[in-house]
Amino acid sequence: MSRTLTLIQTGWESIRATAASGRKTDALAQLDRLLARPDVPADILRDGSKLAAELALDGGRFVAARRHLKTVLALDASDARACYLTGRAWEEDPDGCDRRAMLAYRKATLLDGTNATFRAAFGRAAVRCGKVKCGAREMMAAADQTPGNIEVIRVVVRGLLEANRPSAARKVLERASFLNPGSAELTSLFGRVRFETARQAQRQAEKASEYTRHAQDAQFARDGDRVLLPFVRIAGGIGPKRDDVAVRTDVVSFPRPHFARLRSGKADG
Repeated sequence: MSRTLTLIQTGWESIRATAASGRKTDALAQLDRLLARPDVPADILRDGSKLAAELALDGGRFVAARRHLKTVLALDASDARACYLTGRAWEEDPDGCDRRAMLAYRKATLLDGTNATFRAAFGRAAVRCGKVKCGAREMMAAADQTPGNIEVIRVVVRGLLEANRPSAARKVLERASFLNPGSAELTSLFGRVRFETARQAQRQAEKASEYTRHAQDAQFARDGDRVLLPFVRIAGGIGPKRDDVAVRTDVVSFPRPHFARLRSGKADG
């Protein structure tokens, strides 16, 4: 091994140790300098770019993360984790794109269908893109794969709530709580599910009340297919007589006598 390669390998190991110790900013700065070299071996370039992407994601540098991941996928298009991280870089970016995140998660799932984290992320992204049935199905499958994995359950429950399916979210939580008794995070998620369930019930009650009020409203009077104006229709063209006063009989109002002076005015004309 040449002296240059030895220095690169030593530098790479030092960067990994720096990142593992929690000094992520320092590690990312060193990685940027290392990856900028034209003589970096392909394996270190791939692994280093992936680590740089993870560190950039943790620091909120989403554009930089996507740039590093593009390098990784150019070297190895079958890297499922790089596809997953690309989805995160689009999803977590305030200026990102849910559709691109969904496509990246979908590719990660196709490359590694046994990874429940990838599948749960794909399901939630699909819901956000309007594919509710597909997204809910993928999230429930992810929960079935790892019912006790709190990280996966967190994504699944939040995604099911976004899909307006609190009942399904409650079932997932009940099973996860049985496998993780006393979990503070699951207890917090239960509180959120109860709140969303109550809000859904309130919306349904308001909708039912609105429908009932609409059903009780008087309908417009009709003559065949034509809608007649209220207070205009006279039965039989002349109307029944009650003390020589015509009585209106439309369905919109209660029958009341017309003013007698209107009849007399018409007769005078």
